[in-house]
Amino acid sequence: MHIHLFRNARRWDSCLVPIDDTTFGLILQFKVHLARVEPTTRFFMGDTYATGNGILHDTYGRFTLERWGDREWDEYKNRFVTVVQRHWSDKFILDPNKDWHVPRANSTRNSATIQCGLSIQLVDSASQAHQTFRIIHPAETNFRSFVDEANRSGIFTQADLEPQWNDRPTRIGSETHNISFLQTTINHEFGHTLGLAHVNGEGNSDRHYGVTLSERENQMGMGGLLTPRHAQPWIRRLRNHLIPQTHYDSTVTFRGRVASPQLIEYWDNDWRPSATAAS
Repeated sequence: MHIHLFRNARRWDSCLVPIDDTTFGLILQFKVHLARVEPTTRFFMGDTYATGNGILHDTYGRFTLERWGDREWDEYKNRFVTVVQRHWSDKFILDPNKDWHVPRANSTRNSATIQCGLSIQLVDSASQAHQTFRIIHPAETNFRSFVDEANRSGIFTQADLEPQWNDRPTRIGSETHNISFLQTTINHEFGHTLGLAHVNGEGNSDRHYGVTLSERENQMGMGGLLTPRHAQPWIRRLRNHLIPQTHYDSTVTFRGRVASPQLIEYWDNDWRPSATAAS
């Protein structure tokens, strides 16, 4: 197997580096430009646009843009990096289906695993960036943040770094319960930046965010639960780093797994303890 340590691309760069003889690290490296949107800012992103009069026009309505304080803006930028990296970096391990790596000091292949990392570097302009995100400060609380994956862009709000509770009717077995799900919007949207679709495929209907509890609690549904499926961006990227040299090499594949336990981030509002049996 031929190994390329570094790869550059339009959406992100990446590096595959040996940690020891049995472990590699695959790091997705993003250069991100966060564009500060003020009431006087003019921009056009399809159906979402601002003409500099303090009003943002969007598919879902009109929104009043408020000013950013300088300290508030600096805190947002710092927290953006922290929140996204904490959620997505070092959460997955890729396991090979067979031995594939030959350490320099050894002629025997071994089944080295790959740890999945993610790093974000903030840059000053869109021309330097892989991804450009406009950050708005609307007075209203119902703006729907989104990512335009094809154009490597998106629009987020000042509230998107904080976890929020959302109540949704959710199927549990043959019943429907009112479930409260905790999700941080920026982490869901960054999943789209990584190329992940909603839990039930492309689209923005309620069904696409899940129907059952296991679907709803998914990070690409209404919750924050990471699953092996979310390791796919790293698995796809790995193909650019590991170049098969033999037929044996071409049969090596990797499967993702979640690296550590996770918190349960939902509450069943219709749950009732079972009745205690009469003594």
